[in-house]
Amino acid sequence: MSRKIAKLLTTALALDWSVARLPVHGRFSTRASEDLGSLRTYVSELQQRTEFWRHYAEVLEAELAAASARAWDVVAEVPLRSTWESLVEARLRGEPERTAVVWADLDRFKEVNDSHGHLAGDAVLREVARRLEAVFMARAPVVTRLGGDEFGVVVRDFVASDLARFGKKMSEPIDLPHGRKIQVSASVGVAIATDVHDGGELEDLLRVAETAAYAEKHAAPRQESSRADRQSAVLGGVR
Repeated sequence: MSRKIAKLLTTALALDWSVARLPVHGRFSTRASEDLGSLRTYVSELQQRTEFWRHYAEVLEAELAAASARAWDVVAEVPLRSTWESLVEARLRGEPERTAVVWADLDRFKEVNDSHGHLAGDAVLREVARRLEAVFMARAPVVTRLGGDEFGVVVRDFVASDLARFGKKMSEPIDLPHGRKIQVSASVGVAIATDVHDGGELEDLLRVAETAAYAEKHAAPRQESSRADRQSAVLGGVR
């Protein structure tokens, strides 16, 4: 928009100078010439101000892009882990009794990259992030990517039924580039701050949630595990 304004002002200024060079033949009074001079000065100043704001907008845009790169995972389109951890720590200080961390580890994700390529893998990561946000929407979720195929979600007032909804959501195929589809699953662990030793420091929550997720991943055979065993594995640290 600023470039369009600058172009218009440049055109107006050129037109102003063209008018000033036309033969007068007594048709313009001295007052009219003075007014034209004042208008020329005003347009020139306005053009300078427009150029300043155009440059300012470009600098600001570059700074915002740099800040976003430092805080944003451009693959999964979620906050970076460092940004997410700061937010979790703030919630633990302010409302530990309401805070829980969900750890979701995609199953056999390497096979997705190997079979379908990294662009397909990136599409899966983005979609899983969106599904985590959707499932925990009522829990003020903030999602991050903890590792290559591992996600963390900080939530308020966790309820176990949300995990069943996530499992159902993950049973839906994910659209890949070029019209392909794939179905992936995830192993999930949860750490509730008030149930973790020493009141739930961030490091403790992550350790408990990760351990629970890996316990669920390696349950053998997973599909034959009892519901009680699965629940015990998922809700790590619960006493």
